[in-house]
Amino acid sequence: MGLRGKIIGLFFVCFGLMSFIAILFLKSNLEQGFLSIEHKQASEQLTQLAGNLNGEIDRLNQVVSDWGNWDDVYNYTLHPNREFTDHQVSPSSLKEIDIKLFLILDSQGKTLFSQSVNLMNGEAESAAAFDNVIANIRKRVAHPVAGAEKACGIDNAPVGPIFICWQPVRRSDLSGAHIGTLVMGRLLNSTLISKIQKQSNIRFELTPLTFAETDTVFNPKNVIEPENIEFGKNEPGILSAILPNLAGQPILKIRLQFPNDVSTRGEELTWKVVRVLLIVTVLTGLILLGSIHAIIIRRLRKMDKDLSSIWRNGRWAGRLEAPPSKDELNELSHAINRMLALIRKQMVMLESIALTDPLTQIANRRAFDERIVIEMSLHKRNQTPLSLLMVDVDHFKRYNDYYGHPAGDEILKTIGNLLSQIASRPSDLPARVGGEEFAVILPATDLDGACHVAEILTSRLAELKILHADSPVADFITLCIGVTSAGDEDMATFVQRADKAMYSAKQSGRNKICVLPAV
Repeated sequence: MGLRGKIIGLFFVCFGLMSFIAILFLKSNLEQGFLSIEHKQASEQLTQLAGNLNGEIDRLNQVVSDWGNWDDVYNYTLHPNREFTDHQVSPSSLKEIDIKLFLILDSQGKTLFSQSVNLMNGEAESAAAFDNVIANIRKRVAHPVAGAEKACGIDNAPVGPIFICWQPVRRSDLSGAHIGTLVMGRLLNSTLISKIQKQSNIRFELTPLTFAETDTVFNPKNVIEPENIEFGKNEPGILSAILPNLAGQPILKIRLQFPNDVSTRGEELTWKVVRVLLIVTVLTGLILLGSIHAIIIRRLRKMDKDLSSIWRNGRWAGRLEAPPSKDELNELSHAINRMLALIRKQMVMLESIALTDPLTQIANRRAFDERIVIEMSLHKRNQTPLSLLMVDVDHFKRYNDYYGHPAGDEILKTIGNLLSQIASRPSDLPARVGGEEFAVILPATDLDGACHVAEILTSRLAELKILHADSPVADFITLCIGVTSAGDEDMATFVQRADKAMYSAKQSGRNKICVLPAV
């Protein structure tokens, strides 16, 4: 994987992790926030519904209060008579005020009169179906809460849930002690439920409780208490509340179906935010990809291409183009150029070492072989003269044996120095091509000029008068020199002719210059 792929991969891993954490954070917090708003609205609806239910109870309580402070009811409680019950609390009268149960208790809690009405046809029914309700009322009347001699609540009967209100019986002017209790009940039937739903514009239903939900005892002071409210865990969009009876026992559950459009819109908004975040991540990645390519990858590829070209062609003098911007890549380019300059310097040094004879410090055989090929090619192409000297030290082995090898090395150094002084043009090349053999390439020099160079060499050496006591030729160091000029032959023939001229000088007595012109 390239650098670009690694950077992009690292970017997407980091941004992907960040996006994942951000998505989880947004999803949990936004959804929880919208759900809280939705639950708050649902609780407000349930509170409104409770207010509507309590409003119905208040209306019933008002009826009970009017009747409880009526002198006719007071007199009947003192002296029960049929005239009152037949005319004032007949089934038809109770139906008109939507009363299901009518009950008058004396001060001891005993029933003086009870009436249950079929609200469908207005006929009297037995109040036995409300025995449990009446028993609970007797308990409340026998043990009233301080300041709550009159109260209301809800209870359950075989015919359905019923609102119950009771009040002490007093005179209309509220004089005297109460002598009994008046109880009225109004069914919480479908008609009343429809009425409440229409008033509150809230849909709800009453359902029986499960066995587990009937174990808790509640404070029966209100119809719906906040602590009795719960949101359905397995039923989204359902809010329920427990309704206790007059004894504080749970009897019904009111279920409110609230709209979950807030959480739905919240979830849609969350996913929109997630999509935007993902799009931003992808776009950022693409922009980063393009930027990395333009700023880094493209320039690195250009540098790689230039370096590959320098390596393939061996052009250590080549240089990288420094980027215009002053950044790390610019510094890298300058560092590579400095390294290339150092490599070139070292390569030149190595090439010089490789082409230089370490003893005489003139060109070696390798340099000679390379140069003679070049000069021969130029001679043929440009038709310029080219001459060659082959030089051998006379009886050099005897000199080494007589004076020692260190002295022999000094002789070679001296001859190398003389050749460098005589063949001093930039195009000339003096070289050591063997143990005591030397050669001098003389470009743009004809045969006469080469002979002149050979003569200067012998005269200069003679002036030095380097003793050679074991030489049979002379008392001093002498040379055999073969001189020739290039013709139309190949390079090997040219070099062989110069070599042959040198051997001819040896065979003719040494300390001589032998010239062999081109054929």
